[in-house]
Amino acid sequence: MKKFSRLLSLTLCALLLGVAPAMAAEALEPEMPAYLPPVQVWGRVTRLENGSLHLENSNENDPYHDIILHLPENTPCLDAVTGLPLDRELRDGETIYAWVGPAMTMSLPPQAAAELILANIPADFGVPQYYQIARVEPRAVIAIYPTPPMTHADLVTTGGEALTVTKDAVLFPYRTRQMVTLESLRPGSRILVWTDDEGAVTKVMVFAYEYRGYAGWTAEGRAAVNDAPVAVPGKVVDGEVLLPIRAVAEAAGYQVEWVAGQGAVVRESSGELVFSVLPGLDTARTAGGEEWLIAPCLFEAGVTYLPAENLLSLLNLFPTY
Repeated sequence: MKKFSRLLSLTLCALLLGVAPAMAAEALEPEMPAYLPPVQVWGRVTRLENGSLHLENSNENDPYHDIILHLPENTPCLDAVTGLPLDRELRDGETIYAWVGPAMTMSLPPQAAAELILANIPADFGVPQYYQIARVEPRAVIAIYPTPPMTHADLVTTGGEALTVTKDAVLFPYRTRQMVTLESLRPGSRILVWTDDEGAVTKVMVFAYEYRGYAGWTAEGRAAVNDAPVAVPGKVVDGEVLLPIRAVAEAAGYQVEWVAGQGAVVRESSGELVFSVLPGLDTARTAGGEEWLIAPCLFEAGVTYLPAENLLSLLNLFPTY
């Protein structure tokens, strides 16, 4: 997970400016999260009676040369050239590219849910690629107000690919009129990227953001939400990083209170329950039921803590590093 250096106040300031001292970077080297990026598959389509798709290609060395795709109702099916929604059904025998989640059945052929489908692919066309952003590299910020707009964004995807998107690239949203800019490219964002013959990014489709924000923490228990340091430190218990519920949740815009018999209760501003948890228990109560915790909730010196991974998941924060 993301490692934020918080050893010295000078280091804090440097990180916020996007310039970290070499000494601090060496002291708190970040660990790479175990991201599971989308998996690309391709092949000729055969439509099945249940609405799923059977894809098969001629590359016997491709582990997914024969696969069944299930189509959730909101799966985008796009024209590979324009990025516009396809205005027809997929035809048997046509070649498509698709990206699926990493979870697949052990059946033969394997089965998976499609996240995105591209069709209308011309011969010898460089198919755009679908990514999720894991990290946006920090940039030096000029100390003027208002902050000048970004001229480029250096991205690292969940698959480890490095991408640079400049102000010359065309950015546009998927099926909305919302304006998107380089600042819209943040950890957790899912994007479809077109490149030219030299590999330069020319066009980026930005899908609706699925998270409340993003957050990370150091091995020492220091956390940051949307790049802003959390003032209350976490704790390390038996090698597990525990983060303060109130400090992290409030930094993400939630409301937190202590309720007798329920413990720490986190709500949306509307009052809707996000979760509640009692110290000593290894489950948290959500609107959808109970969720198991890696380690029990801890209460110490007036602060309630949860395992970092569980807390970010419950708060719908994308884990970065």
